[in-house]
Amino acid sequence: MIEPAASSLTALSGAESSQSTQLEEAFRLFLQASQELESQQSLLQNQVNRLSEDLAAANQRLAALLGVLPAGVLVIEEGRVRDLNPAAKSLLPEMQEGSAWKIPRGWSATPVAGEYQTTTDSTSRTVQVKEVVFGDRKILQIQDITESLTQHAETQRQSKLASMGQMAASIAHQLRTPLATATLYAGHLTDPLLAPERQREMAEKLRRQLSSLEKLTTRMLQFVRQRPQKTERVLIADLLDEAEQAIRPVCERYGVPLEVNLKGEPSLVSVERDAIVSALVAVLENALQVSPQGSIIRMQARIEPSRVRISIDDQGPGIEEAMLHSMFEPFTTSRVNGTGLGLSIARNAIEAHRGEIHASNRPEGGARFTLSLPCMPSL
Repeated sequence: MIEPAASSLTALSGAESSQSTQLEEAFRLFLQASQELESQQSLLQNQVNRLSEDLAAANQRLAALLGVLPAGVLVIEEGRVRDLNPAAKSLLPEMQEGSAWKIPRGWSATPVAGEYQTTTDSTSRTVQVKEVVFGDRKILQIQDITESLTQHAETQRQSKLASMGQMAASIAHQLRTPLATATLYAGHLTDPLLAPERQREMAEKLRRQLSSLEKLTTRMLQFVRQRPQKTERVLIADLLDEAEQAIRPVCERYGVPLEVNLKGEPSLVSVERDAIVSALVAVLENALQVSPQGSIIRMQARIEPSRVRISIDDQGPGIEEAMLHSMFEPFTTSRVNGTGLGLSIARNAIEAHRGEIHASNRPEGGARFTLSLPCMPSL
């Protein structure tokens, strides 16, 4: 009876020993895992600390950069100013952190999207506002571009003065022929033996020569003009209509129909009306002079978010490659009786309104002139 009891005790002791060993192993593994977790946590904490330091340094560099930027920078969240740099405070002294953001009352929108006119102490300035949106936050950059615009205008003026110097000989040639002819006709009028009918004929020829000189002089004055004389807000459709009405009789005489098309919402441009209409007419006249009878000229305007693009297509022979780069220069013409000033004046008028004009050849034949101007939605 004693031996079975001893056997049971031995078995029980063995089981307890096995469980103890398992517990010790489990505890050892637990300690090992804990140590590994602590090591990982320490490593992660070091990485977090390093990233925090890097972020703090980056923020300091960004703050220093924003502090010396000449442009104003504002951070807008939920319609309120959350942060702004010193330049922004200088441009917008009434704006503080927490202020509701809105365009200042004294700023007047210009035809160029994102640009405003502001007057301080009788001094007019042009301010440009750009924005970048990040979710519910947006960053505004505000910059005074008055000096930049002034420098651009001065560069254009210097370029025109250089062009005037280069074309002095061409001007003399353009004036010499009609002046010599007019002098000849005037000399005939002083002949006492000249019959009255011949006198009238000479007088009419003299009048035509003087008229030609007047037109040439007017075109030269138009060429050297620097900026629009008086601007007004005009519907783009009205400009196209006026240009069409002006050129329509000439189109009918040439036997070349003109098609006009406007795509997009009604929009306004701030321009000197006559200057832009004259520029359109000059390009249309150029198209007419190369268009065969029965062909079609198409004038189409396409409204974009901040610009209008007007294309004028003809079905003529196209433009020689050598002429593509010089055709807007004064006195550049392929016509015997042309002055070579029409397209130059058109370019000056468009650029004076901060626009652009380009010429190209269409793949299907003929030339295309593309004019672009800043515009704004119609009220």
